[in-house]
Formats: sequence, C-alpha cells, structure tokens
Amino acid sequence: MGKKSCPVCSRPVNCDNPQKGDTSWETVYCSHYCRLFDEKGLTKVPFKGGNKHHNNKLCWPVIKIPCDMCDDKEATLKHDLERGNSKYCSKECWNKLKSCQNRKIHQTLNILHYLEHAYKYEGHKWIPPQIIAEKCGKQGVYIGRSSVGTMLKRWREAGIVEAKLRGGSAKSFDYRFRPEGLRGMRVSQFIYHWNTMSYAERMAFIKEGEANKIAISQTS
Repeated sequence: MGKKSCPVCSRPVNCDNPQKGDTSWETVYCSHYCRLFDEKGLTKVPFKGGNKHHNNKLCWPVIKIPCDMCDDKEATLKHDLERGNSKYCSKECWNKLKSCQNRKIHQTLNILHYLEHAYKYEGHKWIPPQIIAEKCGKQGVYIGRSSVGTMLKRWREAGIVEAKLRGGSAKSFDYRFRPEGLRGMRVSQFIYHWNTMSYAERMAFIKEGEANKIAISQTS
C-alpha cells in the first residue's frame, strides 16, 4: 500500500516514518502548514521580487502563527520540508524554553504537543501510553510506555493532562489533554511557567485550578 498523499499539495504524509521537519501525529496533511492552509481557505499568491521569470506564477504564502513560547512575535510557517511545522519565532525562544528543564525537555514537548494535537483534531479521545510512546519514538524521541505515566504525573498535577483508569484495570491509565488547564497560555509557555515557579507558587496555582474546576462543574 502506497503512502497517503496530502490533500493540499499531494506530498506524501510521512507520519509513519517522519523525516526532518515532519511530525508523526499529523496523519491527514503533510504538515501543520497545509492543515492551516486548508482550514483558513488560503490560495497561492503571486511571486514577489520583480524577477521576469516569475511573472504570472504563483507561490505558497507565508503563514504567521503565535509563537508557542512568547507573546511578542509570531512564528513563520512555510511550505517547505523543514519549516512547515515551526512553533517558535526565534532560536532565543527555543533556547529559553530548553533552559527551564534540565532533563527530558524533548520528551516533555513531544508528549504534550501530541496530546494537544490529538485533543484538537482526533475527537478528544483517550490515548493509551503505548500509543504515546510509539508516536514519540517515531519522532526519534524514545520513551518506554511504562515511563509515560511517570512523565505525565507532573502535568496531571499541573492541570493540563487528565487520566482515567482503563476498563478492567486497577492501575493502567489512558490520557487526554486538558486545554482549559493552560489558562490562556500555549503549551511551551505553560511548561516554562510551571518549571520556573517555586513550590509555594505551584501549590497556589493548583489550588486556583481546583477552584476553577468546581466552578465550571457547577455551571455545566
């Protein structure tokens, strides 16, 4: 069976064997760029620059999205193999994010971005740890299925991931992203915020989140 083709540009969807710039959890489009191009109803635009060889030719437009780490600048998505899934406006933002967690920052980012994507585009489904480990492994970020729960314990406590016992099990959990737990932040912003808080600040943050949960449940 051949590879699935992107419905926007016909490039192969490399979710089973992602190359540099691909993501294993984008199973419909070849990139986030093409997903947004489709969702926004965009069209190709005329070439700029005055080159006579580009007259009457069209190109893929640049798409700007909020930087996952800061509120000051936007990240730039382009229709090419390495910049179709960009999340950060600059190396400075990426380096700042990396500085907040000494170990396993790539595992953290891959797990949380995958869970966020699945929540948005795959119907809020619960995901078993073996699938999470598999998706991360395809990205070249290896984590054992037994370690997924350990890593997610921190983010369950922080309020952006929830878990439920798998049917018939006393200790095996499936997981799902909890977007309201971000409290207006993006994933990378939240990771940085949580990792740089003091213990007392985290406890106050958790307490506030629990109060918000109760308020939401009483109004729903």
